[in-house]
Amino acid sequence: MRFFNNKKIELLAPAGNFEIFKSIVESKCDAVYFGGQRMNMRMIRKGFNFTDEELKLAVELAREKNKSTYITVNNLLDEADLEALDAYLLFLDEIKPTGIIVQDMAVLSRANKLNLGIEIHASVMMNVHNLEMIHALEEKGVNRVVLSRETTLAEASYFHQNSQMEFEYFTHGDMCVAHGAQCYYSAMLFGMSSNRGKCLKPCRWWFDFEGSRSYPLAVKDMSMIANLPQMIHAGITSFKIEGRMREKDFIVDLINRYGDVLDRYIEDPIGYDYKAQEAWIYEHRKRDLSTAYAFGVPGLSNINERYEGTGKFYSTGKMFSTPTEESKIEPHHLEQLWTVFDQESVMPEKLSVRVEDMDQVTIALEEGVDRIYLASDVFEPKHPFTFDDVIEITKIKGETELFIALPRMMDELQFENYGVWLEKISQAGGKVDGLLVTNLGAVRTYAGKGYKLVGDFSLNIFNQIAAKFYLEQGVEVITPSIELPAKELKALLNSSVPCEVITHGRLSMMYMSHDLYDAQNVSTDDILVYENEGGKYVIKRDVHGKSHLLMQKHYTLLPVADRLTVKSIRIEAQNETPDALRSIIRAHQAVMNKEISGMDSLKSLGENHLVTLGATRF
Repeated sequence: MRFFNNKKIELLAPAGNFEIFKSIVESKCDAVYFGGQRMNMRMIRKGFNFTDEELKLAVELAREKNKSTYITVNNLLDEADLEALDAYLLFLDEIKPTGIIVQDMAVLSRANKLNLGIEIHASVMMNVHNLEMIHALEEKGVNRVVLSRETTLAEASYFHQNSQMEFEYFTHGDMCVAHGAQCYYSAMLFGMSSNRGKCLKPCRWWFDFEGSRSYPLAVKDMSMIANLPQMIHAGITSFKIEGRMREKDFIVDLINRYGDVLDRYIEDPIGYDYKAQEAWIYEHRKRDLSTAYAFGVPGLSNINERYEGTGKFYSTGKMFSTPTEESKIEPHHLEQLWTVFDQESVMPEKLSVRVEDMDQVTIALEEGVDRIYLASDVFEPKHPFTFDDVIEITKIKGETELFIALPRMMDELQFENYGVWLEKISQAGGKVDGLLVTNLGAVRTYAGKGYKLVGDFSLNIFNQIAAKFYLEQGVEVITPSIELPAKELKALLNSSVPCEVITHGRLSMMYMSHDLYDAQNVSTDDILVYENEGGKYVIKRDVHGKSHLLMQKHYTLLPVADRLTVKSIRIEAQNETPDALRSIIRAHQAVMNKEISGMDSLKSLGENHLVTLGATRF
């Protein structure tokens, strides 16, 4: 372990397999992270990851070298994984790594119940991006947070000054253009989830915009070799190098270069030299390099167009994957889906709709839906719902429940603004019945404040234990992950967990801070469309400046809406025309009222209304 001015500094290195580990542990790192052959986010490449015996040997070898070890248990877990989870956690507790890195709240929950004697670290896939989330994780026994890739060093410093948490920050390596655990692109196209370690990297495909081909979603690698002092000053404890899928010689050399600069700085913080190592890193880069979000939203300077950034492996020139069209629902798909949900008809009792403007509100109320969610992530050029809008809606909504759907990501300013806004609405006699909460920080903030809380799909709830974790925090109903395969979704719905299922909508597959409208110099009065061999993709920017890549087709479970063991189903209506929304609502109500079967429901939407099952595969 290194120290500078009494601040602990840990250079954290990746190891893809045991053979690589044996060289990594001899390098200038202070700690190594690696994964077993299950429940781990790097599952797509053969010959990588550790057997249980190798995990044990690695921990022992690192201990001899006085180095820390962190084992990744950072996947989203299905029901089969849950059956083996306790035994695996107890095995890890027995071999005693320094800690484990987790994404799924089920792992955090079970680790606490088992009272493990090792540290628990929140993975970058938890997308920790606000102080409320950090406090919530502190209260649940988390020792360290790997901050969201979009966190600036200024924000990291604020978090450090206002909590007791340790912080880990990416220092070098492959970055994603989308926010952590908020990309469903690979899952929707291939059934290969980036949130479960099997991403096929469609973000690194080429796209055409107005006849010009480029790689607008392919970001550069991060390199902070010149900015290590700023990271120390911001209160970062662990300096994380990404690269569990990299080859041994490259990654060992890279670690030693970073270790050398840290040592030079500790010895001589004024006269130290990093230029020679920076030059080596530049010369041996796999993609071009940037400081990503460390000093603010980077914009076009973060987009890469050479080497692996073009979607090809540097060594072979082969593509990770090729542009692929979203699958269209065919009759045999419906038959398969019908077979999975083979239970007696259990009609949902309530229909919810997420809306983004007053025209959609009017239609939803005219059609008598049970609940409306007022979207906060409204797509430009439309404007957010105002105080006056909410007061007007509360006067005319009748028995329909009114919820505010909070932004998918929330910073400290937004927490303050929404707090003031909701209080003013209440003081003016408006009634907001509940909130659609999108992150753990929002759950902590609003639980017990008199609002019904529904957990949104951005929480990535994959299993019963994770669902019950959120219920224990004050959420009353959860929305299952849109990536759940049909059989896993059925198992969750048939449990005791109260659920609301998204049954229809043109969902956002990628959610990112990279401003694609600005990148293409396009006004949001126009429609930004990227096109490749897989089809045309509409891009929307929301009022908070986040870009959304929308599905080409509508995700739907409407054909089995009359077979879901669930109290409530939801239509995601953002980007729907008023007429289309009315038709979609009526199709849902016809199924709920047993006027038509779910299997016949899609016919009422017309042949031009293209639908897909997305990640809900078999």
